[in-house]
Amino acid sequence: MHYPEFEVTFEARLQTHTDAYPHAVEYHRARFNQTIQYLFSSILEQTDSLIQQSETSWAHTEEIVSDILYCGEITVEQLFALEIPNQLTADRDFEAVKTKLYETKYYPISEHLNYISFPPALERKAFISKHLDCFKEKSRFCDLGFGPGVLTAFILQQNASWQVGGVDVNQHCLHHAQRLLERKIVLDRSELSVGDVRSLHYPDDTFDGVIAVEVLEHIPYPKTGLLEALRMLKPGGYAITALPVQLPLLMHLYDFDSPDEVSALYEKVGLKVIDFETKEFQRQAGSFIDTFALSVKL
Repeated sequence: MHYPEFEVTFEARLQTHTDAYPHAVEYHRARFNQTIQYLFSSILEQTDSLIQQSETSWAHTEEIVSDILYCGEITVEQLFALEIPNQLTADRDFEAVKTKLYETKYYPISEHLNYISFPPALERKAFISKHLDCFKEKSRFCDLGFGPGVLTAFILQQNASWQVGGVDVNQHCLHHAQRLLERKIVLDRSELSVGDVRSLHYPDDTFDGVIAVEVLEHIPYPKTGLLEALRMLKPGGYAITALPVQLPLLMHLYDFDSPDEVSALYEKVGLKVIDFETKEFQRQAGSFIDTFALSVKL
């Protein structure tokens, strides 16, 4: 609905009480004008803030949106028309979440959008970047729950000799990620497929690095997925992981209560933690903590 149409509709609704309550109607009309003026002022302030952002920020946003339109095979109008799935229930059942959320076209697009300005997503990328110098030439990575493929593409772009395999539970994510890797000209060094992180088709001791960021909390027993990741990792190989704390979302099937619980999980499966960071982020419902870890398989 455009503003002129909205204004006409507003006046039409007020008209039902204009004769009976003239002073009340004038009061509400005045409040309406004040509200609109405030909103316009707020929009202009936000616009000024956006315009003052660096060219790097604008270029980054342009790249991400352009990638999303290409990978999702949608237009800008369709991007804004996409509806957030709202059928999740408090049952927190994996198959229900898989069907109602992961297996939707919306999911990889929404995850991809996070890499424009969502602080936790940007922090994941930064943490991975910080530790890529641990890996040698011709290293092989496994990206568990690769989602839209943003981190997969990022890793492949850092070294022309690296290869990445990976699984995601969502066919839409696979299609989206493969188109992104194709767009970034790194698809030939990848091998992505649909699969479950709890049961993987890779042989033991296959990979030099395993990436599992914001993945293990999406299964009922994170330890199961972590053990499977550890099985594929070569002795001396590195695991880069991220797990949220105190973030009880419906798609999260396991809630970590503290960073200590997260670090204890790594110890239980036999990983030696080299770097462990915690950062607090704000969301509408309150704050939560994200943990980021680099570990080595002994």
